Amino acid sequence: MRTLEHRGVEIHRQVFSEDEVKALRVEADRVAIWASSVCVRHLREYSRLVDWLSKSRPLQALLPQEMAPVRSILFDKTANENWPVAWHQDLTIALSRKVAADGYSAWSLKGGVLHAQPPVSLLESMVTARIHLDETTSTNGALMVIPETHLLGKIEPSSIASVVSSSEVHVCECGPGDVLLMAPLILHSSRRSIEPSRRRVIHFEYTVREALDPQLTWHEGRESIGFNSENQPT
Repeated sequence: MRTLEHRGVEIHRQVFSEDEVKALRVEADRVAIWASSVCVRHLREYSRLVDWLSKSRPLQALLPQEMAPVRSILFDKTANENWPVAWHQDLTIALSRKVAADGYSAWSLKGGVLHAQPPVSLLESMVTARIHLDETTSTNGALMVIPETHLLGKIEPSSIASVVSSSEVHVCECGPGDVLLMAPLILHSSRRSIEPSRRRVIHFEYTVREALDPQLTWHEGRESIGFNSENQPT
């Protein structure tokens, strides 16, 4: 974890095999079609395979001990859905209910689920894991990061442009089965694809559950996600 701690990002190659990636592609496509969306939030609720993946031994081996998944998203960039993402930090978390807890602000609804900005100390305790299901290069929207910006705390939006202009940008090119770990507070973005091709990424966020204010609960913080006919695609 030393690279992650100091630079805010690290890449682990071929964590998952070709056969495992093929199975995940089938499952990701099934859920995306069922949800009619190229950005499926709370993905673990819709797939037993993805729920298992979030707690699987290969991923857990890359993370600090005692970390649990608290948010999951599928990103599916295609030639028809080819969006850019501006430079930003990941500042929100998904919660089950709204409580007037100290340090939690900017409450909003995303995908019908409450989100809030927590204290910076909580964001600093989190790790994001991105599992790549396709070849992801500088020409089809690979993630770009500015190493070490996670050490700056919460950056004011008005200051982001100046930080970017004075920093070295790193393009995180990954292959199928690669896992990218990053600190949520690292500045990151992605360009619109120059040569559009499929770019499916399963995004998990992890933390120590006790980092959350005891009055609050994670939306995806349960040990076992419940499935039923309403939220499980067939």
